[in-house]
Amino acid sequence: MTFRAYLSLPIVLVIVMLTGCSTTSDELDIEPRAASGLLDARQLTLEKDQLILLNGEWSFYWNQLLEPSDIESGIGEQTDYLEMPSNWYKYKLNGNNLPRTGYATFVLDMQVAEPEQTKGILVPVMYSNYKLWVNNQLLAVSGEVGTDSKQSVPYKSTEVIYFSAPTQHVQLVLQISNYHNYAGGMLEPLLYGSSSAVQKNHDRNIAVQFILFGILLLAGIYHIGLSFFRNKNTSMLCFGLFCSVVSLRNTLVGEVFFTKLFPDFPWEVAMKIEYSCLYLMVPLFALFLQRLFPEESSALFTKISFILAGSYTILTIIVSADIYYLFLLYYQIFIVISLAYAVLLLLRATYRKRDGAVFALVGFSAFVLTSLFDLSGFILQRYSWQSFHSLGVATFIVCFSLVLSKKLSTSFNMAEQLAQQLTEWNESLDKKVHERTLVIEESNKKLEELNRQLQEWSLVDGLTNVSNRRHFDDFLNSQLIQCAKKKAPLTLLLIDIDYFKLYNDANGHIQGDHCLKEVARAIKASLSPHQGLTARYGGEEFAVVMPGCNKENALAMAQILCTAVRELGIPHTQSLASGDVTVSIGAATINPEPNTNHHVIIDLADQNLYKAKSMGRNQVYSN
Repeated sequence: MTFRAYLSLPIVLVIVMLTGCSTTSDELDIEPRAASGLLDARQLTLEKDQLILLNGEWSFYWNQLLEPSDIESGIGEQTDYLEMPSNWYKYKLNGNNLPRTGYATFVLDMQVAEPEQTKGILVPVMYSNYKLWVNNQLLAVSGEVGTDSKQSVPYKSTEVIYFSAPTQHVQLVLQISNYHNYAGGMLEPLLYGSSSAVQKNHDRNIAVQFILFGILLLAGIYHIGLSFFRNKNTSMLCFGLFCSVVSLRNTLVGEVFFTKLFPDFPWEVAMKIEYSCLYLMVPLFALFLQRLFPEESSALFTKISFILAGSYTILTIIVSADIYYLFLLYYQIFIVISLAYAVLLLLRATYRKRDGAVFALVGFSAFVLTSLFDLSGFILQRYSWQSFHSLGVATFIVCFSLVLSKKLSTSFNMAEQLAQQLTEWNESLDKKVHERTLVIEESNKKLEELNRQLQEWSLVDGLTNVSNRRHFDDFLNSQLIQCAKKKAPLTLLLIDIDYFKLYNDANGHIQGDHCLKEVARAIKASLSPHQGLTARYGGEEFAVVMPGCNKENALAMAQILCTAVRELGIPHTQSLASGDVTVSIGAATINPEPNTNHHVIIDLADQNLYKAKSMGRNQVYSN
């Protein structure tokens, strides 16, 4: 890691500490607490913008939906006092816990100071709908409160209400019903204070959550976009998808921006999206770490996280909230295990000095620590320190973006170095190309000469130095076509050495090869180049192709060849035709047509050769 990278770490930590002080203990007091349905808040100094949590014992009316007029007239029958915030299924009535579904009314009487000043209350999300009256005024409604599942309509939203009290006495009447969520009641406490303090806290929460949403969304779009241009770098795609999923879930928690943007969006679908995002965050981050630090990560853990997330997502989509919420605890345990796995992975990567591991460890540590702080605050006070946790998430995103940016920068630097080296090589290559061009040209000339010789050798019989059978076939076919076009005759002479096998047996193969060479030389010498082609047809047979030669000239030439071989005077004591080596010749002359096959003239010459042999050999036969 460079000096500049190390220098930036303290800056990040300073930002964490400074921003973490955005919510101070002076602004939020957890005392006083309500007792027996009464809360004395007269000591709250409104000028100091203090806020208190309306925790403690609220009057509890089970299975009764009462309005303030009902409370005044004494219609309702109080069940007991219930510690709030709480879910009512934790309360035991007649020795048994209340059911998770149902409806109830909660009442809190407050003694407040400075009644003439406007005050405010932050109303969090309830399970799963509510109505709130303050001093007989209905000020907050979420969904529809009902006595059964048909009348009750769930909704997830937060409210900020303002009121002024004519006296020091303020009464809060809160109706809650639940037939859709896992349990009914209040998860987080109401927050009370002066209108300026409430508005300030509300504005800060909105600003923090909106900024966090913007950071997450932009980080997601940016890294997904980069992954399309650098499709080999899948770590950017994983991180971009992770940020996008977290940003979507961010709109469904806290101030619940989603319901503010889409007030008619179905509650059930919104809840399924929220929990599905929670499930998907774990495998996406595990896959991101695997792509970022492959040697330190576990592919098995990543597969397990995808299987679990997929299973939970399918379960959440299929069943209702009161069912899939029962299994949420087990996934939360897996999330804790995943956090421990990620910490160990990043510590190992840092120890091994992997590129970007320090930034990743700082960012993830900030996220984990702020999450633990937020969780402890919620457990102790039932209040979420949203600003501090959001800062941890933002630090997490910034640090991991720096890791990816550093890797991308390293790739760009390597590309620039390679480009510079390539330019230098190209400059030196021009000289080498010019120098070697001359060598190549000379080599090409030699190669052309060699190719010409190879071409000739491929058409010449290696023993007799006349054309081979391949050249004979090509030449005969081409001349058949040419003679057909010119309407000229074509002659083929097939020549066979008489009793050559007996000659070989008596004199040996070496002498036999010498005999073949001499016969070929005599035949070739008897023909001028323009008269035709001499070729070894096979074994002791030779062939002569003479384009434009008629039958009379063919017979005369065949007699010349027969005499030329006989005059070689090569002794052949085993011959039954003569004391010297002789040949038999079959001559065939045709006037080819455009479609004449070469087998026609070869078969005719072969038949004539057979007749020459049957007539005693050492002669020519032509039909």
